[in-house]
Amino acid sequence: MQISSKNFLRFPLFTLVFFFTIFGIKAQAVSAQGNIFSHFSDVQMRIDTNIYKYSLDRIYVENEWKIPFEYQETNAIVEFRIFPNKHSELKENWKLNPSNEYKIIDSLSLRMDGYYHFKVQFSDLAQAVFLNVELAVDNKSLAIPIFPYTLTYATIYPGESDLYIGDEKTFELVTNQPDNIVIDPLWKQSEGYEYRIHRSNDKIWLSIIPTETGNLEVEFTIKLYRPNIQHRRPKYLLDKQSFTFNVKGSRLKFLTFDSKEIIWETKSPKGVELQIDNHRLLAINKTYRLEATDETGGPLIAEMYTVRRLSNDKILCMFRPYNYHRISSGYLYIKDGDVPKFITNINILPEPKINNVSILRQGGSWVNTKQVYPGETVEIRLQGEGLNRTDFKFEDLVDLSSDSLIRNESVAHYLLKVPIDIRKKSVNIYTGDVKTSVMLDIIEYQRPKELDFVIIEYGGTPAVAKDATQPILHETTIGDVNIQFDNQYIDDAFQLYGKQFLEVEVRITDANNKLVEKQIIDDIVVCPGSNSPRSFAYTSSTGCMNEIISINDYLSNKTHSLENWAKVELIIRHRKNVYGGQGYTSRVEIIKAKYVAFDVDLSIPAGLIIKKVGEPGFPGLSGISLSMLAQFSFYQRNEIQKLRPFKIGAGFLAKNAFNFNENAERDLGIVLLGSVYPTKKNRRFSFPLYAGMGYFLNESKFFFLIGPGVSINF
Repeated sequence: MQISSKNFLRFPLFTLVFFFTIFGIKAQAVSAQGNIFSHFSDVQMRIDTNIYKYSLDRIYVENEWKIPFEYQETNAIVEFRIFPNKHSELKENWKLNPSNEYKIIDSLSLRMDGYYHFKVQFSDLAQAVFLNVELAVDNKSLAIPIFPYTLTYATIYPGESDLYIGDEKTFELVTNQPDNIVIDPLWKQSEGYEYRIHRSNDKIWLSIIPTETGNLEVEFTIKLYRPNIQHRRPKYLLDKQSFTFNVKGSRLKFLTFDSKEIIWETKSPKGVELQIDNHRLLAINKTYRLEATDETGGPLIAEMYTVRRLSNDKILCMFRPYNYHRISSGYLYIKDGDVPKFITNINILPEPKINNVSILRQGGSWVNTKQVYPGETVEIRLQGEGLNRTDFKFEDLVDLSSDSLIRNESVAHYLLKVPIDIRKKSVNIYTGDVKTSVMLDIIEYQRPKELDFVIIEYGGTPAVAKDATQPILHETTIGDVNIQFDNQYIDDAFQLYGKQFLEVEVRITDANNKLVEKQIIDDIVVCPGSNSPRSFAYTSSTGCMNEIISINDYLSNKTHSLENWAKVELIIRHRKNVYGGQGYTSRVEIIKAKYVAFDVDLSIPAGLIIKKVGEPGFPGLSGISLSMLAQFSFYQRNEIQKLRPFKIGAGFLAKNAFNFNENAERDLGIVLLGSVYPTKKNRRFSFPLYAGMGYFLNESKFFFLIGPGVSINF
């Protein structure tokens, strides 16, 4: 064998490519199983009485190593035991993640024997794809891939019945796993016959229509959703089956239409053009009746008007249906008057019609509605007639449907995504290029948003309604209290809320917390701002009002005239009647604070110790005196009407004013005093302790004093 220099160079290059391809596949496989073995020494599955181990039973399918297990029921309950390896810490906080594919029966727990245990019930093993059980630890997940299979057999028992040309013969497909059989209702052409596998009345059927007489060998193959396992390899096809039938001709000539089915459009009485087999006894320009019985007086199924003979040995005719018919229901007799001349068969089916629309949102239940929201992905169920004979199109929506979604004659499921920036208020559903009478309505979101977009201005630092959990103490006059809305906080590109319907309750209370005035501002509608993907849908004509609300426009007692320690209380909430009782509420309290107060006290000191400047000795206690003082009181910062226990003031002291002894020293002094008071509120009488200095007017002497008294507060 001679190898040219050019081929010689190609040979090692091909070898290298082949080597790296094989090595890449093996490396990927080793990596996939390495993720499990890096944490666990083995994974066991227990179903019924069978045990499957990852270490011994795993197979390489669908580009990864998986644990195969056989099931009998699609909603089987499976027990898992996971054994940590020697390098793994038993204290790792492993969790079992939930999934739509299974329901957790026993949550993951660490057993005393040193393995993790949990139990799940699968929802539908026949239809599930890429099935995994997912564990998580430290915000990381580990998928345990599993591969369900079931031993499936299926066959027919035809007996010794004969077949007839053009006559559909239906046999029940006997199987132990009907949910695992792939249904393909379309007719398939084969030599001498046509066949299909379909489901009806919760059973699976094989239908055959012979097209030639004589001995006919019928072969068919059945596909499976879940494979049989042979020699550790999945097998998705059952072995080819073959049956022999005797096909006879009918007593009447069978004429075949060029189409197996037509749609009866009740609004089009003209009919449909069809081609039928030519026959010398079939007259041209003649109307024939099609009935479902060869007896006279049968119900009219359709009329056939023969137009002309064609060069392809066919006859062009106008077919006008008047009733529905299925091939499986039996022959149609072509009659001249009441006399049968030929037989034929054709499906006369209703035109696709949508009677009901239901929508399923993630985490919810089916709801009879035609309303969808921008940006959401929903599953839509159409219910009606003839839905399997057309592919519906949804105007401007993105169709994400897969082949696994249910579609039959009466039900069709679609997975649709609504563009977030769609501008239409409704979208049409089409069959081909023709509009149906059904539309989906695009409605805006109307969900309550937390009140971080509501801002209160009162003369101090503006307050966000959501964050105003503490009373706001404002030391100066409360000017205009304004409520404004920052609508840029309502919507964003990832979350839509739509219009916000609010109401504001305003309460004015005095320093004693008595209600002075109450007003309610309702019909407030705030729309998302320009950053919203749906901003074009919100205008003033749709009821939006983002203007500033001035509280003084609604009050008789204006906020700038409030007395010290009066309170403006704003209760901002979503309107319950719009949101079905849901929504957010924020309470904002603005208090006019005063930290220094001035008042006049009348006090009756008794037992004062008065030391005159320049006189020797220590004086005794004075008698009952009288003082009138103008005093300053002080409040604690960041507290509401909480007095400090001291006051400072000046005034007059009448020494021994109530001492009627003839030897009593009476005098009038000007004093500067500090006093310590009890801090209990609303006391007219109190017992302060005084200390200070003064000047007696009669004796013209300065003095110092200390002592108790009885104070009367005006």
